Amino acid sequence: MKIAWLSDLHLVVPGGDPPRGVDPAFRAKLCLDDVRARHADADRLIITGDLIQLRHTGAYGLLKELLEEMPMPARLLVGNHDDRAAFLEAFPDMPNEFGYVQSSEMVDGHQLIYLDTVAEGGKHHGQLDNVRLQWLDRALGQCDCPALLFMHHPPTMVGIPALDKMRLNEGDAGLLEILHRHSHRLIHLFCGHVHRSISGTWGGFPYAVMTTPHVGFELDMQQHKLLPVDEAPGYGVIQRLDSSIIVHTQVINAAGS
Repeated sequence: MKIAWLSDLHLVVPGGDPPRGVDPAFRAKLCLDDVRARHADADRLIITGDLIQLRHTGAYGLLKELLEEMPMPARLLVGNHDDRAAFLEAFPDMPNEFGYVQSSEMVDGHQLIYLDTVAEGGKHHGQLDNVRLQWLDRALGQCDCPALLFMHHPPTMVGIPALDKMRLNEGDAGLLEILHRHSHRLIHLFCGHVHRSISGTWGGFPYAVMTTPHVGFELDMQQHKLLPVDEAPGYGVIQRLDSSIIVHTQVINAAGS
């Protein structure tokens, strides 16, 4: 199994002001072109939210154009910059449950679960209500194979104050309880949102957070405001090798404009 993994594209409508002075479409295309050149054999292309910049719902059309060139099926999640209604209108064939952009599927003996962590009211932190948690509990009860759980907001603190206040901090205890209930399975979490590559364990479960094609955030463990840093765009490649899940970070050596 191989999965190409992107996060936090922050696309804007054509002619719109690029966030932080960087053209997000240019950088997203750099990564997608590299995926197509190096990993055309991937089983899925997964993008874990913040597909567009806040209020740039017209940019979903640009994303559709970018994805038309990709040789593998795409699965898209929403993040705090996304608009669920506009997303579902632009991608009516994308699986969803109870109005949330979440679903589950089997790929090469693995259950891939896509979880919607967007908070109500336009808040930037993550949220899982009872409807979404109960759905996840049922999904994890469907089989005993390894499970890869994709979502936008990481449930764990990462040691950067400006990012920790925007983690999944509503429903995180319920999520952990569900994961422990299904701990006989191999479960690995994959998140976006923080614009950095991070890995670790949360409650005994391994997780990975992927960098972004767009502008990253500084590793500053003191400041309580986000500090952008113009790092090279990047994406991830997830592989199942023997009995292991491997996560690679691929950096594109070309500066955005």
